[in-house]
Amino acid sequence: PADNGEKRCQKKPRFRLSPIQQGVSNSLTRSVLPAGLSAARFDEYGIAGLTSLLFVSAYWMIPRALELSLTSPVSEAAKFGSLVLLGLILPGSIKRCPWVVQLFFLGNFGAMMAIAGMQYQSMPQRLCNAYLLEDQDITGLGLVVGAILISIAWFVQIAPALSPTLNTAESNDIPGTEHRLDNGSRT
Repeated sequence: PADNGEKRCQKKPRFRLSPIQQGVSNSLTRSVLPAGLSAARFDEYGIAGLTSLLFVSAYWMIPRALELSLTSPVSEAAKFGSLVLLGLILPGSIKRCPWVVQLFFLGNFGAMMAIAGMQYQSMPQRLCNAYLLEDQDITGLGLVVGAILISIAWFVQIAPALSPTLNTAESNDIPGTEHRLDNGSRT
């Protein structure tokens, strides 16, 4: 039998989906992927989904891309389609992703949002012709506040699950990988 230290190391914090979110995500994923394939096969540790989050959100934070989505129906459809698709793959990616990898991507995403927000606020001229300067300031403030709130929400969600594993050497291990101990034995 394993001791309490080993059990604590095996407990991995995970993002929890509501039953409705899980059902919608599963049914839509099954309808998109061919039979016998799963999203987990292409996104084993959630890295592909989280990378998609960074690329999609970075593109739609560009003022010219936002302006184009207001003037072009194709670009508007691409914006909504990419965000809906991201919303479908992100819950599964977060669920499969170890907390250290989540922290890495959250740090990048939060910094990107906050920096874009500060730039929106500090620019004396309008960055997007479709929006007023006051709207640009409000958007910038919203991006900064959103980055802070997302970080706090993630920490509140993950902190209780991390508390017993913070002082263990294996708390950053990715499940399924093989590690050598100092004496040469495998774990």
